Amino acid sequence: MSRMRLAWSVPLLLCALLPWPVRAEGAGVLTGTVVNGTAGGGSTEGLEVVLRAFQGQEQRTERRTTVTDTDGAFRFEGLETGEDWAYLVRVTYRGVSYSSGLLSFAEGQGELSAEVPVYETTTDSTQTTVERAHIFLSFLEDRLTATELYVFQNPTDRTYVGIDEVDGRRWTAKFLLPEGGQDLALDDGTLGGRFLSIDGGFVDTEPQWPGTTQVLFSYTVDCPGGWCDLSRRLMQPTANLNVLVEEVGATVESQDLAIEGKREAEGRAYLNYVARAVGAGEQIDLRVRLPGEAQPVRSAQPVRMQSLPWILLGTVLAVFPLIYPFWRQRVQAAVRKER
Repeated sequence: MSRMRLAWSVPLLLCALLPWPVRAEGAGVLTGTVVNGTAGGGSTEGLEVVLRAFQGQEQRTERRTTVTDTDGAFRFEGLETGEDWAYLVRVTYRGVSYSSGLLSFAEGQGELSAEVPVYETTTDSTQTTVERAHIFLSFLEDRLTATELYVFQNPTDRTYVGIDEVDGRRWTAKFLLPEGGQDLALDDGTLGGRFLSIDGGFVDTEPQWPGTTQVLFSYTVDCPGGWCDLSRRLMQPTANLNVLVEEVGATVESQDLAIEGKREAEGRAYLNYVARAVGAGEQIDLRVRLPGEAQPVRSAQPVRMQSLPWILLGTVLAVFPLIYPFWRQRVQAAVRKER
């Protein structure tokens, strides 16, 4: 599933930046099959299939629907095949939304095919973990900005939907902010939507599909006297934690993190502090002393979430696993908002 989505979504992201001409042929056909990816899973007959169209970077207002046949197959006809057109197929199964990823016609192509995997659900969280967590720290005068990325891994063939509820909605992951954390900004959604506020932090209501899902957010902390206490309690088991501190004279104190050299990104150097195999609910003690007046602060602006994938490209992760998930989540968020 991930390979198919990646193959289509990255070229489309690049195409959206170019002034392609519109070819309104209206002769395209999209066929596909909804497949249950859970061993021994239920039938995919009779499911509503929703097709949304995108022209350039804009989502079209019209939507088409059909119903799967006995084999889970579906078909849409009369589609535009211009190079700036793309399509997304969405199916809801057991209360969870699944999509094909963005699809587009190649030049001269008149028919597309897609497979949409769906899964049975589970409330068992013992198999889902945070595969990678990255915390970027940047500085501006007497304030610290933290940008955090969590990559969840679900190795099973069932979608984890959570069991505990907030405001009548199940949540799948919990995040606590350090004391004094403020100006919370979320990359995919707002508080009250996908994310719900709780005492000391927030929860994510997004299901964790088989494979990987991501949560990206930032916040600021005032540092009176030049010190910030960023001690954190990680609520999910975390295989690898990286705290990357821009090397501008800041001092880091932690008995739970070990320094593993430096990372370079966008002409900046970052000190790389790591922890591995952090258990659920485990406390990570971390204090940061801001750069002194004698140290030049090169970070005039905090790390922007829009540029974070490129920073990670130069530090820890590769470009394709990063660009694709954020693009997919933004497209799916746009589709969810209009439901």
